[in-house]
Amino acid sequence: MLVDLHTHSTFSDGRYTPAQLVREAMAKGLKVLAVTDHDSWNGVEEAQKEAAALGNSLRVITGVELGTQYADDSVHVLAYHVRMDYAPLLAKMNEMRHARETRLLKMLEKLHNLGYDIEVEACDPKNRAVGRPHVAKALVAKGYFENVQEVFDALLRRGGPAYVPQPKLSPEEAVELIHGAGGIAILAHPSELTDASLPERLVTTFDFDGIEVYHPSADEAAQKKWLALAQKYNLLVSGGSDFHGIPDRFPKELGIFKVEWQNVAGVIQYK
Repeated sequence: MLVDLHTHSTFSDGRYTPAQLVREAMAKGLKVLAVTDHDSWNGVEEAQKEAAALGNSLRVITGVELGTQYADDSVHVLAYHVRMDYAPLLAKMNEMRHARETRLLKMLEKLHNLGYDIEVEACDPKNRAVGRPHVAKALVAKGYFENVQEVFDALLRRGGPAYVPQPKLSPEEAVELIHGAGGIAILAHPSELTDASLPERLVTTFDFDGIEVYHPSADEAAQKKWLALAQKYNLLVSGGSDFHGIPDRFPKELGIFKVEWQNVAGVIQYK
């Protein structure tokens, strides 16, 4: 039985609406879906309503992905089963999305100075969290580059000529807010961290509940490594495709990156 606990919608930097995500997940035979937009849970209700309208054969778990910073590494934290009426987390996410708008203006100014003139819609405080993918897609649409990856390689990578760092929470703040909202905190895609020793330090320093073992950035050897880490510290195991619906980013479709229900049951059954 297939599931996907890491997807993004138009409420952050995905191309599918939450309802479209639900329909696509059902078409691909998924039984559990988590919508985990960046600093926003505003798409969850739409997804859950769509699943209910289509017969509830798909369970939609409440989720969100919080961006944090630890030393020189960008550390993402997935939250599941959070209460969406928890004011402190809601306020912090709104604050982070406003910071994204300020960052966007700085990136556009840098691009203008480099000879690239584009327009990108700023953040709606209640909806999407604008970021580098939106800027990259605008550059591609304007004809400056062939694809999003080229934009990142040339301009928007960390340290690139148009890169602007994003103000973020600390991992400790994120985990505390998630727990305050009654949820569980999962260290996202550890294979993407530049410091190979950092995942173990993070899960032992902060009160993480689990780790994302199954992710496109982790090959079979890495999955075994993260699974062993989870077992060593009695952590929950999570997994998902990190689906954005971007044609030149794997996976291009839901269901291509396969996560089995039994491998992440602890996260699904937490509530």
